[in-house]
Amino acid sequence: MFKHIQTENLSIFYLLGIVVLAFLLRVMFLGTIPNGFFPDEASNAYNAYSIIHTLRDQYGEFLPAYFKSANDYREGLYIYAMVPFIKIFGLNVFGARITSAFIGTLTVLVLYYLTKEFFSQRISLFSALFLAISPWHIQFSRITFRAILFPLLFCLALLFFLRSLKTSKLIPISSLLFAISIYTFYSARVFVPLFMIGLVIIYRQYLIRNKNQTILAIILFTILFIPQFTYQLSPQGMARANEVGLLKDISEITSHYFSYFSPDYLFFKGDPIPRHTIDNMGELYLFEIVTLILGIAGLIKNQVKYKPILILWLFLYPIPAALVSPYSAVRTCVGAPLFAMISGYGIFLLLDKFNGKFKSIIAWASLVIIFASLTIFTEHYFVDYPKLKSDAWLPTFQDVIFEADNSSADCIVISDNIESKYVYILVPFYTQMPAAEYQELEIDVVTDKLDMRRWKVIDFEPYNQGDLPKIEYHLNDNCLYLLHSYRDKNVLKTDKYRWQDIKTFKTIDDEPYYRLVKLIKN
Repeated sequence: MFKHIQTENLSIFYLLGIVVLAFLLRVMFLGTIPNGFFPDEASNAYNAYSIIHTLRDQYGEFLPAYFKSANDYREGLYIYAMVPFIKIFGLNVFGARITSAFIGTLTVLVLYYLTKEFFSQRISLFSALFLAISPWHIQFSRITFRAILFPLLFCLALLFFLRSLKTSKLIPISSLLFAISIYTFYSARVFVPLFMIGLVIIYRQYLIRNKNQTILAIILFTILFIPQFTYQLSPQGMARANEVGLLKDISEITSHYFSYFSPDYLFFKGDPIPRHTIDNMGELYLFEIVTLILGIAGLIKNQVKYKPILILWLFLYPIPAALVSPYSAVRTCVGAPLFAMISGYGIFLLLDKFNGKFKSIIAWASLVIIFASLTIFTEHYFVDYPKLKSDAWLPTFQDVIFEADNSSADCIVISDNIESKYVYILVPFYTQMPAAEYQELEIDVVTDKLDMRRWKVIDFEPYNQGDLPKIEYHLNDNCLYLLHSYRDKNVLKTDKYRWQDIKTFKTIDDEPYYRLVKLIKN
């Protein structure tokens, strides 16, 4: 008995250390790395800020369930989760991103308890550790993308479902959490219903035996699911599907599906979008080639509690992404906890193959490899990533906004060549424009209504066209022009004016990136 208590206390100590590690990896230098801030992040943060001060989103809608974002609509659950953090830390990069860091850390803790339902406490610790240090999961735990909320709520819903197999009164709670998880991200709209259908098929006899709880669960799920499903079929709900373009070619969808099991995606290259994965790294560590092979082989060969659920999860995780494109880490982020769990099982099987002194050697060697892999990743992420992908997050744009805002210029014109016209939302974010004042402007990026009094975003013709841009009607010698250093090289060539650089802003690797320019009449 005493030995059991001692072991339990030691496991809690290890778990606490893993959670602290997870939090540190997600919160260190959070305000500066990734270096910059992307319009999608700013939109989420400013909506939360607007809710705090006016109970309305940036477009003036009262407590919406879905938030308009440019030409599509996004689930509001993540934005409402941001509200307390923005309230405490303010409207800034750290205040926006800390929400994801907190959610990501909490997912590590939930995964520990979820894995205990499938495996032993020891495997649970390994699984929690692998998610804590996961490049895939850390990437989305440090940016203000709502996708990070999906793995947390899904794991929590599945945890309650597994516990409901012992205590049937938890069935409705599990159903409710599954329904809520659909309101996190586009992929959840496809994945969760498919996963629940699979659960019902696997556990149909148990659910029938507990029909009262099952009926209540169906009612609760339906109450939340129908509004979402109805909305999904509406023009607003289909806007994102139309934008990304859902595929209809089965062969192409199949090719995309298998890309999510390819070594290139998992271990070597990952998602090609630099905001989703750092250079020269897959979504998982190289050592996980071994742990995943062992873990999957163990699942096939051994008797594992609730094995069909893990197989179902592994089979379904790429489907929402495969309908759109290959190699998308954000659309498949629900797979990150699963791979951590399988890796945790795999390393347990590896260590279990040996005895005595040799087992100790393998254990220490494994620890060294894990630590070395984490060290290499942190160097890539915190040192190399800001230099290699200096343009991914609009670096130093905050400095440009502050410089222009503190000038005496009557107006400030931003070139849409910086990050298309969607860069507009960074103006109210960085200047902390009062939400009520911003709503009065009735800004709408879809109709190009981007006049924010002193600030304007204009459609400079693309820099790669042969003809010079025709922007004569935008030129005003009382304005400052915020330009991209190389995309807008020729944009202000005109016979009527000459231009003068006020300040050039450089990236972390000393590359000129933005220019503040003033026009002077000839």
